[in-house]
Amino acid sequence: MQEGLPAEFQLALQGLSQPYLRQELETHQISSPDGIGDFAVAFSCHVPNTAETASNRGVGRIVFVFDENQADTWGSNMRIIAYVKSPLESEMEKEEDSANYYWGTLNLALQKHGALSTHEAGTVTKMASTGMGALASDQTKTEIELRASWSPTNYSLDVHFAAWQDLVAAMAGFAIEGESVAKISKAV
Repeated sequence: MQEGLPAEFQLALQGLSQPYLRQELETHQISSPDGIGDFAVAFSCHVPNTAETASNRGVGRIVFVFDENQADTWGSNMRIIAYVKSPLESEMEKEEDSANYYWGTLNLALQKHGALSTHEAGTVTKMASTGMGALASDQTKTEIELRASWSPTNYSLDVHFAAWQDLVAAMAGFAIEGESVAKISKAV
């Protein structure tokens, strides 16, 4: 844990001291981005590809930020920033309203865990890549990327962390309910 954390942020982070993770994901604590706020704690995860290729079935990052000077903008002095990217299933690739579907999946995950929030914002982007030249025989690949942020109104961050885990797994094609959980490899 970082030195000099405000008591309010320390209390909120306590729920992350022994979080449970979805077994489909490999999750690790990472360095926080610089300049994002006064204090931040970050995690990344990915869904390994069972075909043992270099690409993953889904990746995600989450950052818990505390900044006393952002209370007016965020509606709080805490903000959660999440990122998830995954290959898009062929059926969902054809879906015109996939952005609302994945934004709804985030909201469903937050509701499932009782992760209350305000000042939600984000984008959902669908990207297609088509091979050209020597790669012309490659199939068109489509990915979906969700970037979101919200201000927690319940300061137990473990429920927000669990919702993010469900979102990453769901975007990679797993059921949002999950099958079982495992302990995190490194605690905050």
